[in-house]
Amino acid sequence: MLLYPVALIAIAVVFQSSILFEGARSVEEVDIPENVKSVLDNKCFGCHNTEAKSDKAKDKLLLDKLDDLSKAKMISTLGNISEVAAEGSMPPEKFLEQKPEKKLTEEEQKLLVEWADNTSEELLN
Repeated sequence: MLLYPVALIAIAVVFQSSILFEGARSVEEVDIPENVKSVLDNKCFGCHNTEAKSDKAKDKLLLDKLDDLSKAKMISTLGNISEVAAEGSMPPEKFLEQKPEKKLTEEEQKLLVEWADNTSEELLN
C-alpha cells in the first residue's frame, strides 16, 4: 500500500525537476540563417572554434560548440555576441591590423545583433 504513494511522489519530483531545470538542458540546435552563418564563418570562426590558436578567443566563444550550451548559457552567449557586434569591438583592433578584411561592416554588425537578439527572445519564450 505504501508503494503507490511513494511512486506518485517520485513521479511528481521527476516531473517538477524537468520543469525547473529546463534551462539547464542543452539547446538542441541554434537556428543560424545562411546570411548570419556566412558572417560568422568568414569573420569569426577562425578564432572562435575548438581548433583555433587563441586560448583567449576560445574561452570567450566557441562557435562550433553553440549547440552544446544550456538554454541559460546560450541566452547569455547571444547577449555577448549582440553586445560586441553593436560596439564593434570584435574582431579586436590588434587583429585587424594584420587582417583588415576581417572587420565587420555596419550591415554585418546589424545582422549579428538582430539575429542574436531575436534568437535570445525566442529562447526566452
